[in-house]
Amino acid sequence: MNINLEVQYFVLFSVLLLVPKILQRFSIPTAITALFLGIITSLTLGWFHDDQLVLMLSRLGITSLFLFAGMEVEIDELRKDAKFLSAHLVQSVLITVAVAFAFSYIFDITLRPALLLSLGIMSPSTGFILNSLKGFDYTDSQIHWIRSKAISAELVAIIMMFFILQTESVESFAVSTGSVVLMILILPLLFKFFLKVIAPFARDSEVNFLVLIALLCGVITTKLGAYYLVGAFIVGMTAGRFRHFIEQDKSKDILIAISFFFTFFVPFYFYYAGMKFPVDILNAKGAIYGAAFLAIFLPLRVITMKASIWFFLKENWQDNIEITFSLLPTFIFGLVMAMILQERFNIPSELITGLLIYTIGSSIIPSIFLKKAPKEAYDSSFVRS
Repeated sequence: MNINLEVQYFVLFSVLLLVPKILQRFSIPTAITALFLGIITSLTLGWFHDDQLVLMLSRLGITSLFLFAGMEVEIDELRKDAKFLSAHLVQSVLITVAVAFAFSYIFDITLRPALLLSLGIMSPSTGFILNSLKGFDYTDSQIHWIRSKAISAELVAIIMMFFILQTESVESFAVSTGSVVLMILILPLLFKFFLKVIAPFARDSEVNFLVLIALLCGVITTKLGAYYLVGAFIVGMTAGRFRHFIEQDKSKDILIAISFFFTFFVPFYFYYAGMKFPVDILNAKGAIYGAAFLAIFLPLRVITMKASIWFFLKENWQDNIEITFSLLPTFIFGLVMAMILQERFNIPSELITGLLIYTIGSSIIPSIFLKKAPKEAYDSSFVRS
């Protein structure tokens, strides 16, 4: 359609920032609405093809989301729950690897893409889950365990993803690992410099600094052959350590400001993902695979998480349904794995189609079964959810 670009941007911002919020009242996650808006734009209007502004907004969205997720990591809290979490994570890793071997054998694909496919199916998307917490009626205990399990699982999944993607050659593995280690060593020094030299004279600049560094490190890890979320998550974890050196009230304000920031920008990531959605590879066989993945792996994940709670966290058994169903969404990880598999590995298109269908289904189903937050709580958190 031959419409002025400024008008196109106005329509984009109006629709993308309002429509997902409106449909959220009907238990449709905002991320999924944004994804389908991108697909519809690509198929009908043809706007923003290779548009650099939309691309940059999407990068700001994914990096700020994983910056926030990294900052939510409380090492002391994870240490306190280490006995339960370590047992749960060992169980999850073993099942993920076993599923990958099954994929490799059944679909006759090499182990690396099989592992990525398995990660996309078995790994909860922490950013998506944390961003949805306010929409449901949870107790403090339930929130604690949902946060702890989601964050620890994503931390392990990101590490696995990084090593899987870097095992192409010894040289690329050495360069990438060395660069990430260097990043981990330099970031604390950079934060110390900022807090001592810049922050005292640049009022309320912490959020701007964090977002820019997360974007930079996200671009670096992408260039290394990983993905934006790796660098942004590392920045978030580093920043989480330095929040303790800031006044408590200011630390909370920083987290709230970053949550507002990614709430505004993350729909652009899903919209852009929708525009790049591989509609041309969708096929009937892939739809069958997607239905099979949902029928097999959702019950498997429910059973293993329930078993984990029963054996290692029996005192919280009364919360098992809420904790288990809240950890089912795989939206962000599923999309990322689908993109990587499509771009870098020669695997059957029906597997990618099946992963995409499973990803969307696993992220919608929990919102159907979980108890919604009271209207008063929902309204108070409307801008954050």
